[in-house]
Amino acid sequence: MSLLEQRDGARLCYVSGPWAYFTTKELGEQWGDDWNDVPYEHNAGIPYMWRNARDKPQWHIFKLAFDSDSALPDDWCGSNSPYSVQAINKGVVPWLRPDPYNYLGATIMAGTTYRDFIWAIEQSGGRVYVPYSEG
Repeated sequence: MSLLEQRDGARLCYVSGPWAYFTTKELGEQWGDDWNDVPYEHNAGIPYMWRNARDKPQWHIFKLAFDSDSALPDDWCGSNSPYSVQAINKGVVPWLRPDPYNYLGATIMAGTTYRDFIWAIEQSGGRVYVPYSEG
C-alpha cells in the first residue's frame, strides 16, 4: 500500500489548535506524552511517531492543518476539561463539534479517517491545508 493510500485511511488520534494528527496504527494502541492525564489541553503531547531509523516504519503519523468554526472539547467546558486524550479517543466526546456560540462547524470523532475529516471540515465551511508532499 502506498503512503498516500495509508494517509487517506489513517485515523484521527489527536487535535491541538489548528493541527489534526492521524495514525495508521490501531487507535487504541497509539499513544503520546500524558495521553492519560486530565486535562488533556494542559498535559498531552503530540502522538508518538516511529523512531527506529534502521527499520521501515511500522506506522505513520500524518499532520494536517485546518481552519474551522468547530470547537475542541475544552472550548465547551472552560480551561480545565475533565477529559484525557485516552478518553476522547475512546469516544467519550468528539474531538471537534460545532462551536457553542455560533453552532457552526463539524462533529468529528476520534477514529475519523483523514479523507472523511477533510470532507467534514469542508462541508461545514472550514478549510483544510494539505501538505504538497508526504514522505
